[in-house]
Amino acid sequence: MIAAGQTTRVAVPPWDLSSSIVHVTIGDTVWPCIDTKADGPALVMLPGSVGTCEMFFKQIAALGGDLRLISISYPAEPDPARLADGLAALLDRMGIQRASVLGSSFGGYWAQFFALRHGDRVDTLFLGNTFVTPGELFLNPLFAPDFVKSRDAAALQAVWRSRVEQAPASELRDIQLAMLAGRQSAENLKARFIGVVNATPCPPLPVPDSRVIVIDCADDPIIPPASREAVCARYPRAKHHSLEFGGHYPHILNPQGYNRIITEHLTSRV
Repeated sequence: MIAAGQTTRVAVPPWDLSSSIVHVTIGDTVWPCIDTKADGPALVMLPGSVGTCEMFFKQIAALGGDLRLISISYPAEPDPARLADGLAALLDRMGIQRASVLGSSFGGYWAQFFALRHGDRVDTLFLGNTFVTPGELFLNPLFAPDFVKSRDAAALQAVWRSRVEQAPASELRDIQLAMLAGRQSAENLKARFIGVVNATPCPPLPVPDSRVIVIDCADDPIIPPASREAVCARYPRAKHHSLEFGGHYPHILNPQGYNRIITEHLTSRV
């Protein structure tokens, strides 16, 4: 029984980093982000279609004291060039001239455009569970262009929430349901999916392959083998790490392997 005047404390899940999120306005857009402000090398982290900057909570917890991790919730903008230029403006505002960039899924797709347009600002480019073109993804009906474009934002969000609700109970399921319940807006979700279905190959980068790291997972249910092979073919001299498990979210499902890749490449450049 709770005594009069006492209040109950609701446990905050480890991925709930809302108290650490700051909102930076660039022009007419808002960029929510988390900055660990450590003294080590800077790494910008971009989540995929589903999720906010909190999706990298395990990297922030394990590595944020040694590396300056800047995890980004980018705005509802499907155009990769505009996202790239917006990120450059955000880094200007934060006083960061150069950083490594890690993008997951759609975040990995448009991270290539950041390296294209602002290559002099990229130390290492990490491309995680991503694609060069989205054609192979269209075999999944939830990524079919007609399906994505014909649903309004709320309807698309509801379909994805229903899909996740059918999955077995897990930490990842809980996180995704929280995101799809409104933690990530429906408009933001749809903009990212529009960005996926409209994706075209990024032109050749000014960043050499020796500074590109490709990460994928053998059990990724979203990025099929043909898409993984296309990324490796696009960056033939890049360092390729294929994790045995981690699905489409190895930063959550296989954080030890994911974190090891990050530290291996960033600490080697210190």
